[in-house]
Amino acid sequence: MTTTKWAVIGRGFNGWHAKGDGVSSSGGTLDGHTYWTGAKVAGYAAEAVEGALVYDAENAEPNAFVSLVMNGPMVNPAIPPDAVHAFDQRGRESLARMAPALGGGYKTLAIAAQDDKFTGLDSVGVAVYERLLRKVPGVKIGKVSNGAVIWEA
Repeated sequence: MTTTKWAVIGRGFNGWHAKGDGVSSSGGTLDGHTYWTGAKVAGYAAEAVEGALVYDAENAEPNAFVSLVMNGPMVNPAIPPDAVHAFDQRGRESLARMAPALGGGYKTLAIAAQDDKFTGLDSVGVAVYERLLRKVPGVKIGKVSNGAVIWEA
């Protein structure tokens, strides 16, 4: 059986989620669980790359964490750890053309992307994302080592 190799595992206010190169997951657990049938399911930590970033925002300052999630960049494990890929003018123009046909949250994002200060469609590497998380009061940071999370003191 092939397992996904998660590079970032996090808990916001609505449970655990994980992100790898080109794949993401929500609704899993950090350490795994056992179904009522007795079947065991590995958690995100057991399926993570060595040194994967883990964060727990359960006790984070709510406004600061929500601001990072809603207005901050998206983490992209496929790019170099210190990379920043800004949403470019070509992308903004494409979304401007598509906005009239979009609805709901997609339309909101397309309109918001027209503001040069909006960074919600930018992508950053894991190291940049970790630095941003460290600025949010109350976020707990750890790394995966041998399938287990080692939390910072």
